Amino acid sequence: MSLRVAPAGLSTLTLVAVALVAAVVSGRAELFLVCVPLVLRALGAARRREPPRYALHHELSAARLFEGERVTVSVALTAETPLAQVEALEPLPSSAELLSGRARTVLSLRAGETARWSYELRFPGRGRFTLGTVHLRFWEPSGLEAREAVHRDPKSLHVYPRAEALGRRLPAPIRTQASVGNYVSPIVGDGIEPGEIRPFSSGDSVRHVNWRASLRTGRLFATRHQQERNADIVLMVDTLSQVGAGSATTLDASLRACASLAAAYLARKDRVGLIEYGGVLHWVKPGSGRPHFERLLATLVQAEVTFTYVAKDLALVPPRILPPQALVIALSPLLDARFTTALGDLTGRGFDLILLAVDPVPVARAALAPSLAVDTACRLWALERRIQIAELSARGLRVVEWAPDEPLELALARIGRRRRPRALAG
Repeated sequence: MSLRVAPAGLSTLTLVAVALVAAVVSGRAELFLVCVPLVLRALGAARRREPPRYALHHELSAARLFEGERVTVSVALTAETPLAQVEALEPLPSSAELLSGRARTVLSLRAGETARWSYELRFPGRGRFTLGTVHLRFWEPSGLEAREAVHRDPKSLHVYPRAEALGRRLPAPIRTQASVGNYVSPIVGDGIEPGEIRPFSSGDSVRHVNWRASLRTGRLFATRHQQERNADIVLMVDTLSQVGAGSATTLDASLRACASLAAAYLARKDRVGLIEYGGVLHWVKPGSGRPHFERLLATLVQAEVTFTYVAKDLALVPPRILPPQALVIALSPLLDARFTTALGDLTGRGFDLILLAVDPVPVARAALAPSLAVDTACRLWALERRIQIAELSARGLRVVEWAPDEPLELALARIGRRRRPRALAG
């Protein structure tokens, strides 16, 4: 706890010094008498007092939330010694929006008294933030000096990319795994999806008897069921480049789409993995369950564009991260040719691949001031992207363009059936 002289104390000392100099120069004793009350007040303020003692409790209503959600910060200050006047301030992150309450308060407390206040924040963009640093200033009754302290009780707050609820229009994989899931397999066995009805034979289970057909024909018939399987889904995000400003960038839009797709596929009992293809390769092994979803979200929060001249080789990714039978959904604004080369590598290796092309034109237009030059440039850019996407589609790659202001489910509904892709040119 540090001690500092208040502006009122500096003014008092200045007045005393001026009065004493004037008294010596003019030889008038009255000026000395004028200084006496000010000197006594300054001496009284300079007398050592017991430092203020207090207890501060800082709490967050949630440690994890999605973009746009609200969090309530609650602070409780208990005075162990009388506090004539105390000022409390918590600096907030620059991206935080204060919805209600105040992060700064001034109050007076008696010994043993507790004051509580709270305020509500909203974070429009993803990120990792730390709250809990409260600056305190205790004013002396004289008002000539104050003591300052910093209370540090760090609380981590993770703001995840916002996940959009998706319906049933999810791209279906071609190949499935042996685990139980929601995809109907052509393999006959135990399952809930009925297949063909055939005469009952030796080895069939009694629980597979189709009693309706048996009673109608007078012979035993059995229903053959098709097994349900799950699939491996790998989401590959392009972090080589981005356009936009603040939390309205193509990268943020891609990460929100990733969070939405991961939540939808995990709800279907699929295993979902993640590859961040950029200046540094980051990945998350395919998995399932709520803890795995939080692991994916924690990785998406840290995703950022890292500048590099080096092109990363996907052959370095272990097979357990990128299973050969996985459905790969790539999300990219197609601003860097190295990502297109990586897609060509995947198609050449026979992966089931879908490209979700994030349209950067409306994002860039929203970040720039309206003008004729901007409008013309965006129109030309849109024409170039149409040619680029048409070339990728002509090579057999399933491509769907998605504007960030459009519901993701509408873009997924435009994905056609898979065609056998040819290797993309580098």
